[in-house]
Amino acid sequence: MISVSRLFSGALLTLAAWLAAQCVLQLSRAPVPAVAQVQDATPLPGLMLGHWQAEADSGGVPLTRLPLQYLGGLRAVPLSATVVVLRYGQATRTVRRGQRLAPGIVLESIDDQGLIFDNQGRRERLPWPPRPAVTGFKRQG
Repeated sequence: MISVSRLFSGALLTLAAWLAAQCVLQLSRAPVPAVAQVQDATPLPGLMLGHWQAEADSGGVPLTRLPLQYLGGLRAVPLSATVVVLRYGQATRTVRRGQRLAPGIVLESIDDQGLIFDNQGRRERLPWPPRPAVTGFKRQG
C-alpha cells in the first residue's frame, strides 16, 4: 500500500514540474511591446464647458463696473438657489439671491448668463467667467 508521504511527495513533484514548465514557456516567448492605438488629435473640451455659460447676452443689462471677482460657488436646482463666493474689493463674501453684498448693492438674481446686481437702483451683470479647457490630468503628490 502506498503511504501518505509517498503520495504527498508525488503531488509536490508533479506541482514542481508543472511550475518549471510554465517558467520555461514564459522565458521562451519574446516580450512584445504594447502598441497604442493612434487617435485623431482633436482638442479636448473642458469638463462641463458651457455649464455656467450661455450664448451672448441679448438682454439690456450692462456689465458691472464694481470691483467684483467671482471666486467660486455651488450650483443648485433651481439656479436661483445657487450660492456664490465673490471678492468685493478686499473682502470675500458668500452670497445668494436677495442678500446684500455691500451697502446699496444686492444680488438680485442668478441666471445662465451670470449674476445680476441691484447697484443703488441700477441693474448690472457680472457674467460667469470662462471655463478653462482641460488638457490632461496632473499627478498629485
